[in-house]
Amino acid sequence: MAVSLKTKVSFGLGGIALTLPDMVFTQWIFMRYVPNEKDALLSASLFGIIFLIARVCGAVAEPLIGHWSDSCRTRWGRRIPFVRFGLLPLVIFFFLMWHPPAMAPIWLRAIYAYLVIQIYLLFYPGVLTPYLSLLTELGEESMDRVRLMTAQGVFVMLGSVVFALVGVVKENYGWTIMSLLVGFLTFSSLLPIAITGKERNVPKEEERNVSFIQSAIWVLKSRSFLHLVFGTSFYFLAFTCIVMSLPFWVKVYLGKGEAFVTYLMLPLLLITMCLFAFVGPAVERFGKYRIFSLTLLLASLGLFFLSAVGLYPIGSSFIHLLIVVMWMGIPVAGLAVLPFAILTDVIDEDEKKTGTRRDAIFFAIQGTIQKIFIGISGGIFSVLAYWGSGSNVTEQGLRLVAIAGGLSAFVGFLIFLGYPLRDIDVKQK
Repeated sequence: MAVSLKTKVSFGLGGIALTLPDMVFTQWIFMRYVPNEKDALLSASLFGIIFLIARVCGAVAEPLIGHWSDSCRTRWGRRIPFVRFGLLPLVIFFFLMWHPPAMAPIWLRAIYAYLVIQIYLLFYPGVLTPYLSLLTELGEESMDRVRLMTAQGVFVMLGSVVFALVGVVKENYGWTIMSLLVGFLTFSSLLPIAITGKERNVPKEEERNVSFIQSAIWVLKSRSFLHLVFGTSFYFLAFTCIVMSLPFWVKVYLGKGEAFVTYLMLPLLLITMCLFAFVGPAVERFGKYRIFSLTLLLASLGLFFLSAVGLYPIGSSFIHLLIVVMWMGIPVAGLAVLPFAILTDVIDEDEKKTGTRRDAIFFAIQGTIQKIFIGISGGIFSVLAYWGSGSNVTEQGLRLVAIAGGLSAFVGFLIFLGYPLRDIDVKQK
């Protein structure tokens, strides 16, 4: 039975919370704490270490959260309680990240930054991993899940429109209004599923006591999972590079204000939304494997193009940057729908082999590995972007970040080529 419109909307709305706060965090957190050498609250190297440690610790905790959700049994279900009771703390600590004690001693600023970022990065998977695990409970068939992810992708794009406007909001109204706006939208987008979401009951015969260690071993022994997770993780490292660097390309290279970031992000979103409607039909015709492989390859090419902005013989530097950002809208359309939909195929395969259904720990371990890579991207950015200039981003550094991102996406493409479930969509037809 096809999923209802109400289910698509209530699940899809969560796409705003899935992407908006973390994209804002990724793109603007360095600008908040290390905008330049004069106004830096912490040194680039110190904040890079804080960013990396917080990301890695949050990532390590994520599988434990996933196993906890898989094993949880309450009258509300296995997933909904995490969303319902973790949502408010998530938005509170998101707000606190943007309000460090600027006049405090540097050691206190460092402790504050680490604690609030770390707690935010624990509540984020604590809420979003169980939310994502609802995907296989709401959609039993592969294409049902693609449709749910497409619905989610619509709201991901709406959240991305807000994300594109963050530069304007921040420049005109400051960090407080920006963080309140993002926090409110995050809370509102997950509230419907938190209140009205209903999970299917897990029959007694499906309940099997599996330890965390055994469950994690089964996940990590899955060849399909390893090709998917490392392919997407190298992709996320690359994507994070462009998200982090874009405000600096605008401010350092083009010499424009932070609001100008919006003028570059809106064309990216327009391209993505135009292509978005074609992802589902393309998957039905060519399969998830081929479309996502193309996504990885196009992302790699886009970042290599970014590294040479301003060096092409035709057009201005702004036109070069605009074209690259629009190009990146193509792989972003694939990113919005396919990774989680592909993961559900891996989970189906694992269920047939092990006789247990453990959605959350798959989402969690994938999230852990991806977040470690995202943390690494912060370390790479803090080293390469500020290359040779202490706490000031340089043009040479931005080009090095783009090259590193392009190489990372290409490695992800090569890894994903070995994904073994490439014909699953054809077989289901």
